[in-house]
Amino acid sequence: MTQHYLRGKRRPRIGITMGDPGGVGPEVTLKALKKLPLRPACDYIIFGSKAVLDYARSKFRIPRCAQVRDLKQPLPRGTQIHFYDVCGEVLPTSRLPFDIGRVTQRNAALAFAAIKKATKLACEGELEAIVTAPVNKEAMRLVYRGFTGHTEYLAKTSGSKHFAMMFVSDRLKVTLVTVHVPLKKVSRLLTPRLIAEKITLTDQFLRNHFGIKRPRLAVCALNPHGRETGPEDEAVVRPAVRRMQAKRIRVEGPRSADQLFHDAYEGRFDAVISMYHDQGLAPFKMIAFRDGVNVTLGLPFVRTSPDHGTAYDIAYKRPADPSSMLSAIRLAGVLTICRRS
Repeated sequence: MTQHYLRGKRRPRIGITMGDPGGVGPEVTLKALKKLPLRPACDYIIFGSKAVLDYARSKFRIPRCAQVRDLKQPLPRGTQIHFYDVCGEVLPTSRLPFDIGRVTQRNAALAFAAIKKATKLACEGELEAIVTAPVNKEAMRLVYRGFTGHTEYLAKTSGSKHFAMMFVSDRLKVTLVTVHVPLKKVSRLLTPRLIAEKITLTDQFLRNHFGIKRPRLAVCALNPHGRETGPEDEAVVRPAVRRMQAKRIRVEGPRSADQLFHDAYEGRFDAVISMYHDQGLAPFKMIAFRDGVNVTLGLPFVRTSPDHGTAYDIAYKRPADPSSMLSAIRLAGVLTICRRS
């Protein structure tokens, strides 16, 4: 499949944004890339600050990356890992151009410059995928007031009206209907149309990127034991499921989440659609805390991310585990190649 995709075309390019430089993003990015095969199927370009990556390299003894300045030109031969310096848009003034383990505007400016540049190039077709290292939302709002998360920014910038967050591991895939909202607001936000949209995005993504011809989907009930404890499941969730079944999508529900996640883990379903953040993320992180991957559905390019935060408390102090970032980079390559084959 890889050879078919590469024949007569340039190698697929995956951009990796370094995340908040005061956190573990630069470290786990470099460590993950070091673990890739010597001849990977894709070219990888880190977007970030040269000073930050040089500092991370010196701390953890990681080899140098080849710097590039124009992705419209062929990449240098002899290496698959490259670096694009975004500091032309940000000019730090201190000797150390970032703040370790802290929420600061300087850190956010560097992180946002990397995201902005990589997104622009992906929208222009110069990148097939973006892998985003973690940022701190509080810090990001110091430089981009409306920032609520990578997912929302990438969707808005790329003009994607319908999108969703899916979390992927070997044995469980979970799409969220609502994301970062207070629990008391979830029932007011749910509509049959919104739930149907997330079912559709999940079905299409599994078909197009994972090669599953007829995905088996299951939808969580909002309430414990479904309709036994509240009217929303019969009034809101079930109509969405029936609408999708009428369109020949293979979906069941609403089903009680406590049983459903066990069934999905045992392989009876290809993905679960969860009504709210912790309903889906609590069981997911129980089984895939170190290597789970966040994937954005509905974008014109592939986007993955490690399933952890900036970890300011250990940044540049003790070794950070690169497993989730490595999984995110590998999955971005698999999804990119599958999409174009």
